[in-house]
Amino acid sequence: MVGLALQGGGARGAYQAGACLAFKKCGIKFNGVCGTSIGAFNGAMVVCGKEKELVDFWYNIDMGSILGLDQKLIKKILKNEHDFDFYRLGFHNIFKILKSKGINIKGLEDVLNKYLTEAGIKESTIDFGLCTVRLKNLKPIYIFKEDMISGKLFDYILASCYLPIFKMEKKVDEHYYLDGGFYDNTPLNMLIEKGYKKIYTVELNPILNINRKPKEKVELIRISPRRSLGAVVCFDLESVRDHIKMGYYDTLRVIKKLDGYYYYFQRFPNFIYKWFIRKVDYKTINKLKGFFNAKNEKDIVIKSLEYVMKNENIDYFQIYNSFTMIKRIKKNYYKKHFVYQFLRRL
Repeated sequence: MVGLALQGGGARGAYQAGACLAFKKCGIKFNGVCGTSIGAFNGAMVVCGKEKELVDFWYNIDMGSILGLDQKLIKKILKNEHDFDFYRLGFHNIFKILKSKGINIKGLEDVLNKYLTEAGIKESTIDFGLCTVRLKNLKPIYIFKEDMISGKLFDYILASCYLPIFKMEKKVDEHYYLDGGFYDNTPLNMLIEKGYKKIYTVELNPILNINRKPKEKVELIRISPRRSLGAVVCFDLESVRDHIKMGYYDTLRVIKKLDGYYYYFQRFPNFIYKWFIRKVDYKTINKLKGFFNAKNEKDIVIKSLEYVMKNENIDYFQIYNSFTMIKRIKKNYYKKHFVYQFLRRL
């Protein structure tokens, strides 16, 4: 059986939407999905076969509305306008939150009701589980859908997402709950205990990265971002959309075994790269090895390509051919830096 464990991480969850779409397009099917916090919501969407709707949700997300913040304040945050109105609106929103003893969770409830149904999750043939923490005794709760109280499934998902910034409300069994990430941000042991031997994890590099070691040896395939996913709360829609693409391509990197660290290249064996640099002197090669902390010829060429591509603001989200990219750099870029000079010699 193949399982999927989704980490928590707030707005960084957009990365998982792209990852889940890549899984679907590559024909990878899961028998079970577990998640913590936003990973629990994303996981529920996967269990219902709603990967495309999940991408649509993140692609058009209005974080301000979900958190109940003033739209005028959000616009000023995005435009970086720190004028009198910005501070006035900021204090007004803070006062409203303090008066309510936290951010109202109605926005989160509306999202669940729009995209999911309890029947859809429970009737799915895919296992679904999540992690949360009962506040009373700080007891971690690992629970699968078949053990959830009827009519309370959305409460369990909300309980898993319950950060201290939210207005505390009793959920599930008239208890207060905390975000599951305070105990286990990647609940893969739930799947291991259920007999899963192959598990994919999609990680978000959260601030509070508390994870439990696997209880048994299983085939563990990790997908994680190599570039920053930014803040846990993000109001910039362009950044969120960038995270979706990153999750999609990072997952393709793992599934299709693409080359590259920050960019994505068709895979070629190391002897091809040896051939690329056959006429380059040892002094230059050793200099590049030290500069990039490179292990072999492939490392040297790929990291050199990425160095130039990043400097020249070449789009991250495409699968490149290293032959073609070397030709492009030789034709269009003439800076005197030794990395540029090296690539022009290939």
